Amino acid sequence: MHFGYARVSAKDQNLDTQLKELTAAGADRIFQEKITGASTSRPELDKMLAMLRPGDTVLVNRLSRLGRNTAHLLQLIADFTANDVRFVALDLGIDTSTPAGRMVVTVFAALAEFERESNGERRQAGIELAKAQGKHLGRPAGVDEEKLKKVKTSLAAGLSIHQIVDVTGISESTVKRYRRLLTTVTPS
Repeated sequence: MHFGYARVSAKDQNLDTQLKELTAAGADRIFQEKITGASTSRPELDKMLAMLRPGDTVLVNRLSRLGRNTAHLLQLIADFTANDVRFVALDLGIDTSTPAGRMVVTVFAALAEFERESNGERRQAGIELAKAQGKHLGRPAGVDEEKLKKVKTSLAAGLSIHQIVDVTGISESTVKRYRRLLTTVTPS
């Protein structure tokens, strides 16, 4: 059997292109997933792995679809090889039934992880630069007095958290945070 594995990327949340390419490459069955490649626990990938038998082929349209973590990717490919399962990445022409294909997979997997780590470092540098420039990151600091007053009035009327959310339109987390604030503040 030829099994295809398709997973959306952060940029492209549509599987159509991958499905078309995998079908054209001869995939008999395609497993589809909408989950980050950094996660090693993916339900559809796990289903596919459980079905693999010697002589089967795993097809992906891009190497990065199988995973971006080098250790996990290399472990999967080593497992495929040990179980006589062929792996093919269509974008790079990689075919692990050949020694050259197995070597290329190792190199590209390392490059993919390097790129992911570099992106993380650049993102962190941007955050640190923004903080150094005095920019606030995350939820606005402080308390919205108008929302606090609504929560206080609603609590005094005996409404539950969910009722307050429904009535005021304030998020549940904010209602809970304001409730904690109101119960810790002593009246003057």
